[in-house]
Amino acid sequence: MPEPWKISLHGGHSGEFCEHGYQTLRQFLDVAVEYGYSTFGLSAHAPASSHSTDQRFLYEDEISAGLTTDELSDRFSKYATTSEELTHQYIDRIEVLRGAEVEVVPEDRFAAQAKNLVNRYNLDYIVGSVHWVDDTPFDFNNNYFKIAVNGRGNLQQFLIRYYELVATMIEQLNPEVIGHLDLPRLFSEGSPEHESQKTKQAIDSLLQLAAENGTILDLNVSALRKGLLTPYCSPWIVKRANELGVPFCFGDDSHSIEEVGAFLDQGRDYLLANGVETITTLTRRNKTISKKIIPLV
Repeated sequence: MPEPWKISLHGGHSGEFCEHGYQTLRQFLDVAVEYGYSTFGLSAHAPASSHSTDQRFLYEDEISAGLTTDELSDRFSKYATTSEELTHQYIDRIEVLRGAEVEVVPEDRFAAQAKNLVNRYNLDYIVGSVHWVDDTPFDFNNNYFKIAVNGRGNLQQFLIRYYELVATMIEQLNPEVIGHLDLPRLFSEGSPEHESQKTKQAIDSLLQLAAENGTILDLNVSALRKGLLTPYCSPWIVKRANELGVPFCFGDDSHSIEEVGAFLDQGRDYLLANGVETITTLTRRNKTISKKIIPLV
């Protein structure tokens, strides 16, 4: 039976539509039903550029596969069609929401591209994430992370730039969800720069912006399966967001069926331990998307 709090708004990166994903969307949804999800949001990666000649923002695995920007756009179109079909096919078993995970690239037109994507494919919501700093995909592996950090001079300056980009995402696009807020911990957990005064000021500023805009933060449990000590976000960020009234949702950030629902129970315990007693989800009512608060206890 579905449980009301078992909700993920960030995940479902299947191998059909993601080069570093596995299996099919249908297989993901079968496992999500079995796990007991009440709502499962699909957030396929949006094509990073609408210009066919702009190949700057392809990931290494996409380049290795010989993909082009046009082909990635075609693949997203197929995702939009497939996800809409599955939404209706699974309606009696699980609420399926259709979203996209978008980037702050290219910086001069990412917001317009994302809004066009929502309108063109009638998407339910957007997950706004930052994986690129100075045209470098810093979470792909440790080598790319070092390149991105060195490009800014040091980790502190890199973190400031990263959180500036998250703030830009909120200001220009106001996505329903912000993905894995403190993602740079992936290759630098424990570094004091993550809790320096400058970093905390940058995060506090964007949290206030999130509170003003009604943005939901992704409590992303993929950090646990990647060996980090806590989910994204860190405890102090969770507590400060809660003080400011910024809500959380869960994201399993699944890229395979084995990852669907993985560590979600630990994520629930983590939020409760840090004083958060509800999550905020999105739900479809009368053909429109609205927010809904779900208690964790």
